[in-house]
Amino acid sequence: MKILYLCNKDYYLKKMSRVRFHGMKAIGELCDLTWSGPNWENWDNDKTATENVAQLYEGKTPDLVVAYKPLEIKGYAELDALKCIRYNEMYDVQWTMKEIMQSKSNIIVCHHKNDMEQYQKLLQNFKLFPVHLVNVPHCAEKTVFKDYELPKVYDLLLAGATNGFTLLGRHYPLRDRMLEVVQNISSKYKVHTHPHPGYDLSDAHTDKYLIEFAKVVNSSKIAITCSGAPNSRFGKYVEIPMCATAIAADLPGEEQEEFSKFLININMSMTDEEIIKKLEFYLESQQERNKLIDKGLKYAENYTQEDYAERFMNVMRKN
Repeated sequence: MKILYLCNKDYYLKKMSRVRFHGMKAIGELCDLTWSGPNWENWDNDKTATENVAQLYEGKTPDLVVAYKPLEIKGYAELDALKCIRYNEMYDVQWTMKEIMQSKSNIIVCHHKNDMEQYQKLLQNFKLFPVHLVNVPHCAEKTVFKDYELPKVYDLLLAGATNGFTLLGRHYPLRDRMLEVVQNISSKYKVHTHPHPGYDLSDAHTDKYLIEFAKVVNSSKIAITCSGAPNSRFGKYVEIPMCATAIAADLPGEEQEEFSKFLININMSMTDEEIIKKLEFYLESQQERNKLIDKGLKYAENYTQEDYAERFMNVMRKN
């Protein structure tokens, strides 16, 4: 299968979130993948997508075109090819629907199952062109997120962005609340808040910031995160257990039976005292904590980027 991945090279170089690029690299191991788009050496910014693709494929058409931010690519909607968009988050319904419609994309890969279910309802009567929604869940890069065998110098780690506001309001309500909750036990336990490095960084493509974060996670007994206002299975639900660290969070809106086997369930309906009591139990009992870590590592074995690529390719072969 010949797949063309279109993405502005500036995004590839500078976006701190690397999961979309790790996934495409893994896909490239299973097919004939070409990276291109605005500002890549093999792309002419003055020409349309159709003209560029004709030049790349000597007048032929790739089996699939996957695009990141397709509306920024000149003439993308007119490209005569099977087109795909992959979404990490889809909470901005107005923008997402606009991007799907105006780009005339046929396959929409939703990394969150609850997003897919929402948009299936929104698009159920859409007839202008074929649109098929599929769920390929978030996976993590095993060369970055792994057990570095570092000493556990932190008892509790607050992992991920905080104090963010979106169309949904406070985007990470549990994480934000936990900033205050852990202060009540900070005199007893070593609590660390890893600073967010920012979203656009000139050397993001080196993965240095992800590696730094993964090592901090690996150095922590328990890492606290949450599913956010969308109740989504964010990447950290895989990245944290992959680093041989216990994860404390609320249950996301999918795979709840699986997560309940190894996740320390804390949520907004609990009192501060209930949350603290649960965290203290697993901090004081290394044996019980290690059971969760082992189960989390086992779960994460099935969610590497190689697994993502296999699932992605299986979906594409069916479409």
